Amino acid sequence: MHFENNAKIEEKLNNINIIDVTLRDGGHQVNFDWPNKYYSQHIIEVNKLKSINFIELGYWKQTAKSKNKFYNLNEQDLEGFGSLTNSCKKFSIMIDCHYCSHNISDYPSKENYGIGLVRVCSRSEDINSAVKLGEDIKKRTGSLLSMNFFNITNYTDSELTKCVKLAANAGADFIYFADTHGTLDLLRDFEKYHNLSKIINDYKIVPGFHLHDHSGKAYLNYRILPYLNFGSTDVSLSGMGKGDGNLKLEHIIDPTENPNILNLLENNRKLLNMKPSSYGLISSHYSITDYYANEAKKKGLSPSKFLEIAAKIDGRFKDVYNDEVLTK
Repeated sequence: MHFENNAKIEEKLNNINIIDVTLRDGGHQVNFDWPNKYYSQHIIEVNKLKSINFIELGYWKQTAKSKNKFYNLNEQDLEGFGSLTNSCKKFSIMIDCHYCSHNISDYPSKENYGIGLVRVCSRSEDINSAVKLGEDIKKRTGSLLSMNFFNITNYTDSELTKCVKLAANAGADFIYFADTHGTLDLLRDFEKYHNLSKIINDYKIVPGFHLHDHSGKAYLNYRILPYLNFGSTDVSLSGMGKGDGNLKLEHIIDPTENPNILNLLENNRKLLNMKPSSYGLISSHYSITDYYANEAKKKGLSPSKFLEIAAKIDGRFKDVYNDEVLTK
């Protein structure tokens, strides 16, 4: 990898598409029940950041994990959020193919709402149905489409290439890979993702990463994106997100762009409170779902005992939590 001078890298980083996922992914930390005062302020202040291309609000009409607002957004919610910015064009919504409705009429129409971006996320067993759903939703909403594939550190190269081809055929505008387990090391896997980004860019699609920070690599991985020709990434205020959290918004923006973002952060430290642990380091090391880390901590297993158990988890149970694993 050839390192360019700092000015060139900063210029490339400034051109990366940034999606704020605080309200959506950070919702995992607050049971998707953000206080009215907070989410209103968040949308208003983040909307002022020209460096943030989209504000991801939450999940659309899903109830499998929570019945609270930001996991179960509807048309009335969109109207309310839009009134804060006078537009829905900067908004993104997430649709989890495994839990969502596959009735296309359940999604917002382009005539009424004009959402900027819809992101359809998929686990490995749902890929075919997810890309078909994404294609239909793009036609329905008139929005840009991102196909998001998660648990990607457990995919083979050929599986990742298959995802890219299917997403391209579905008309995706972005193809995202989620480092769900916080395992990704783009220095180690540079060639793998450099080759993948070439395939995606050849389709005229923007490649992106959702970077988790279980092992502290999120910011380093972000700095490597221009060398890989990846053009998009996600951030969240205080790193709020599932597991041990994400790339931090406050680390990648110029604080002079809108100092009120820092006021928002300091005034809400109790709410925006991530609690990383050594258990997350272990789940990250073995590229397994952090549900194991959470449950090991709850059960009072020592980190060394959890390490011993985690080393033996393989196959589909790396990505899908098996409650029998920690009781054996």
